[in-house]
Amino acid sequence: MEFDTYDYQFLMTGIPPGYRFEPTDIELLQDYLLKKVNGEPLPYNIISECEIYGNQGKEPWKIFIETSTKTFYVFTKLKKKSKGKNIDRVAGCGTWKGQRTDPIMYEKMKIGNRKLFVFEVKGSNEGVKGHWIMHEFSLVDEEDKQIGDYVLCSIRNKNAKDDTEEEEPPMKKMRYNSEDHNPPEPTSSDSPLQTLLSDWS
Repeated sequence: MEFDTYDYQFLMTGIPPGYRFEPTDIELLQDYLLKKVNGEPLPYNIISECEIYGNQGKEPWKIFIETSTKTFYVFTKLKKKSKGKNIDRVAGCGTWKGQRTDPIMYEKMKIGNRKLFVFEVKGSNEGVKGHWIMHEFSLVDEEDKQIGDYVLCSIRNKNAKDDTEEEEPPMKKMRYNSEDHNPPEPTSSDSPLQTLLSDWS
């Protein structure tokens, strides 16, 4: 029995075609990372476990799709250096260099951290493929100590241009509040069909 791309997406993740995985910081912590740390079932099979640190073949373009504009979400375990308490963030020919740390608050209480990293190559930039950034999400307790060994990372290539993605039709964008009971009005006096046909002509 053969499956098309949409069937495969639904079987692997449980998410119907057309839906996009765009979780908030709090959702990533409470609905995914916390369950991973506690060994509980995850709501969807959309975040896999991946080792992103190490000396051999751990450059981000060797793990993730270099040309994709999408954000990749993975669970990974942090490794401490042989001496000291610092985390070893070497990844192949480079390292993930920390930029800043932002607290994640929920009901006026800190529940985690979001750290920003940029992938930098040691020495020459020759052979670097893309401009990779990562947000690392971690859970913390009341004493601001990390909970568990796992962190959740979102990684993407800012320079990526995915030529395979379909372009949106030249329709005029209309924004509206989901709480409104009336549908949005077109931005011009023409009907949506007339506007679309004029854009295509």
